[in-house]
Amino acid sequence: MTLVEFGDYECPSCGYYYPMVEEVLRRYPDKVKLEFHHYPLIQMHAHALAAAMAAESAGDQGKYWEMHDLLYKNQAQWARNPNPESQFLAYAADLGLDANKFMRSLKSPDVEKRILEDIQRGSIAKVEGTPSFYINGQSLNPLPKGVDEFAALIDSTLQASK
Repeated sequence: MTLVEFGDYECPSCGYYYPMVEEVLRRYPDKVKLEFHHYPLIQMHAHALAAAMAAESAGDQGKYWEMHDLLYKNQAQWARNPNPESQFLAYAADLGLDANKFMRSLKSPDVEKRILEDIQRGSIAKVEGTPSFYINGQSLNPLPKGVDEFAALIDSTLQASK
């Protein structure tokens, strides 16, 4: 089963749901796969696009999910920084990434294009805010209130697919 999330690394609600999603993945390691799509709300979050670029830039060196996790875990720190690029570079160093390659990717139009493609996917899926979740193409609306409610939705979807 695929859990699709459209998220914004600077969004407080996405930060709130991050540990729930992690717990769902821990509970269903062989049954649920997360597919994350960038949906930076740049009109509300000044650093959302830069954070998405950092995740993609880390992905160019095989460390996408590790940077994804660091961005959410440290959201309160970098989101308040007027220029968080130095923090993103520090996270890249912590992950053992080549700093020059990371910085080139961070400024790359190709990386930005991947994020814009995710935003387009979100528009097609009628994403109205972040986070937005879909299980096997079905929108989770309203959002689950906690991890147990999330798990119950997954259980019912798994049962229905049998």
